[in-house]
Amino acid sequence: MILVVATVRLNPGRAADYETAVTEIMPRVREANPGILFYHAARSRDEADTYRVIEAYADQDAMDQHIGSESLQQSLAGLMPMIADIDIRIHDKVA
Repeated sequence: MILVVATVRLNPGRAADYETAVTEIMPRVREANPGILFYHAARSRDEADTYRVIEAYADQDAMDQHIGSESLQQSLAGLMPMIADIDIRIHDKVA
């Protein structure tokens, strides 16, 4: 299993737009990619305009399929104007 934690920092004033967008996008992306085991966004309680996107993939092929999918590319195109910075960390499951 591969775990991905993305820290997404938004441009000021874009939180409501981002939350609306990911609420619509994430179910579609999960449906289009059966190798995704977990794919959710969460708002930080103590960092303004900061979100974490937590993803789990069955294996490398599943992650590669997601990264190359048209649904992700279209979603990112709509989200990127809202995002000031994104830090993506990839982890391999150990337990």
